[in-house]
Amino acid sequence: MDTGTRNEDSDEQRQLDDDPADDRGPRPGLTVDICWRCANCWGPVSRTTDAEGRWNRIWCRVCGHSVDGDNAAQEADAMRREAAANMAAARVGRPAKYRAGASFVLKLVPDMDRDKGKMDRRVEASLAKGRKRWRLTRHDIPPGGAGKLYAEARALLGGIDNLSAEKSAIALSDLEFGEPQVVNIDRSPADGTLHVTGKVPVVHRKPSNHELMGRMGSALVSGMAAAFACEVGMKAILVTRLDEAAKTHDLLELYGELPADSRQRLAGDFPTIAEVLDHSREIFGKWRYFEQSADGRDILGLVDTDRVWKLGKAARVIADECAVSGLRYDIDIETTLESKGGAGGMGTSERTHVSLKGDEAAVAWDEVLREGRDNR
Repeated sequence: MDTGTRNEDSDEQRQLDDDPADDRGPRPGLTVDICWRCANCWGPVSRTTDAEGRWNRIWCRVCGHSVDGDNAAQEADAMRREAAANMAAARVGRPAKYRAGASFVLKLVPDMDRDKGKMDRRVEASLAKGRKRWRLTRHDIPPGGAGKLYAEARALLGGIDNLSAEKSAIALSDLEFGEPQVVNIDRSPADGTLHVTGKVPVVHRKPSNHELMGRMGSALVSGMAAAFACEVGMKAILVTRLDEAAKTHDLLELYGELPADSRQRLAGDFPTIAEVLDHSREIFGKWRYFEQSADGRDILGLVDTDRVWKLGKAARVIADECAVSGLRYDIDIETTLESKGGAGGMGTSERTHVSLKGDEAAVAWDEVLREGRDNR
């Protein structure tokens, strides 16, 4: 048995020292990547410490949610305790349990034992079965290809994270609030409690068409990219675990095909992920062309920002599950700059070569999950 490489999307790594003397079978993961995540959108997290090393600010780089001062220190302590409680389960593929109302959590990604020989035999058997209609198989995605799909999902998420965080057709800055006004005051005959009813007048300053289309465009691009990230992420998991996946954009269908343990971990990180994928199951297929909808529902894709944010969270949770499944990738960029001079002057040329390598899981899942069941 051997292990893979570190997940480049992690914040820190922990080495555990309970390696058994008899190493003939699969072990719980001995290396665990620890990723700081925003519980609201599952975005990556930044943090700072004071002069004494105490956390004094934690914030999400995607949605901007933050905690400061003593609250940040208390949140970080709670996250550490929670991660310690989740460690044994995470190392054998069981779902995490997070605090109710947590602002931030630590996602644990164990680097589990792998059996490349067993995976090679499984892939060979899959190739021997031939192609399947309406299915992606190893004929379409050879060994290593699932790691490249994972890289594509991460790239899509990176693009989403670089877009404007403002995706609402109506922003708070568009609203001008007037003075609060009291409408009615009455006293409860039961206990004498005063009930005051009031209103706050609001004037909506409609943004320019340029600003409005920019916001709605961000929502459209984010939603479609998030849906596609969900799709390629789940297909990556399916191929590396089962050697095939449905040729479909239907997110709920792909989710239903995932191994049960994978769905359990996803639901542990995002309890309503199945409902979110159901609500947006055909989003990539239908948002591309407005004329496919004759009843006006197409425009909702430009203004339903709650849907967009939830779909983005689903995509980030699925990308983390790709890492749990053992998928890795490596991107190498090599640039060559050449200068040539002569009587006519100097000239330069630049050539850039980008290479992407995917690494597949080869995790001995049956044995790892059996280990988890035996040690509950």
